[in-house]
Amino acid sequence: MLKRGNVNPESHARARKALLCTITGFFWFAQYVYVPFLTPYLFTLSMTATTVGLIIGAYGVTQLILRIPLGITVDIVRNHKLFIAIGTLLAGISSLGMIISPSPLVLFIANAMSGVASSTWISFTVLYPVYYEKSEGTKAIGILNTFVNTGRLAAFMLGGILFERIGIRGLFIASFASGIIGCILALCIKREPEVARVNISTGGLIRVMKERRLLFSSTMAALAYLVLFGTVYSFTTSTAKNMGATGLELGSFAVLFSAGAMLGSYFVGTRIANKLGEEYALLLAFLLLGVYCTGIALSRSLVPFFPLQFVAGLASGVLASSLMAHAVRYVDKDRKSTAMGFYQSVYCLGITLGPMFMGFLVDHVSTRTSFIIMALIALASAAAIPPIYKSKVLDRRVDGSG
Repeated sequence: MLKRGNVNPESHARARKALLCTITGFFWFAQYVYVPFLTPYLFTLSMTATTVGLIIGAYGVTQLILRIPLGITVDIVRNHKLFIAIGTLLAGISSLGMIISPSPLVLFIANAMSGVASSTWISFTVLYPVYYEKSEGTKAIGILNTFVNTGRLAAFMLGGILFERIGIRGLFIASFASGIIGCILALCIKREPEVARVNISTGGLIRVMKERRLLFSSTMAALAYLVLFGTVYSFTTSTAKNMGATGLELGSFAVLFSAGAMLGSYFVGTRIANKLGEEYALLLAFLLLGVYCTGIALSRSLVPFFPLQFVAGLASGVLASSLMAHAVRYVDKDRKSTAMGFYQSVYCLGITLGPMFMGFLVDHVSTRTSFIIMALIALASAAAIPPIYKSKVLDRRVDGSG
């Protein structure tokens, strides 16, 4: 029995988990509440698809630049609380920038600032698994991603209602409020125990970045996000809007996607997923992405969009949780932030190039052809997975060990 005044370690651990999960929800609510409506909104400002793609892609540009140096900085400073607080604050402030002016330059800068906020996600993903046993790393990431999708789900549900009643400015205000709340909560995070700073050498960094499993996971994530941000997070909504979708319908599409992503993230930590194995889980997820893009391309009405959004969400949840966990599996704990920074920087290539590439395609070929090309990228990614696993190259460490 605990003496009065003593703290139950299990209760304390649950409280820390609950706090970070709550902050995660507010953080991603702030980042995504306006996302389903941003692309259609930009088109109302008489912008070309290429310009829209550049503005949406700005979100990935800053992440592409910052993820690796930020990962190194986190490894040195070892203060995840600081970075989480800054990230949630920037998530809110970036939304105010979108209210200031409808000019392409201001919108580009504001969305780029949102990307700076998302760069601090490194600290979330490194800190949360610390609350679990080392063997439960995949489970921890799966749970954290479930709260990522919970925040997005709440954002999409409320976003559709606010958009219909207030307009997109109301969504930007809601995003700002959520970011500020998340920042206040982040100040309540208990600073993790002080540890010795890491002596990071150039050779050590190169060694981390040559880890085969890290390279594979990073590349696959970049391809997945290229497809997702070129379709689900950008041009799917404008395509649906052109077919007559209302704000509530756009919100419903986003809710279904988020619900599927939550289920996919949860699935990764189940016994069924363990029996299936990472190879076939990734293969199935990329196949589902291919089905999604093909289905959108061939749709003649909005009806198929509803189940297809759920399918894309399932694929996204499985890919995000699986690839993130597998990326740093063999990286020593002193350089996990650096490795995670590399992983997230590489997948930001997809976040950046997806909307830009799709915008270029929409301007120069038909929308249907653009989605078919994205489907081919997803299917090619799926086809590459079996031979890579069959070669056993991912089972070998950089130093040659198994």
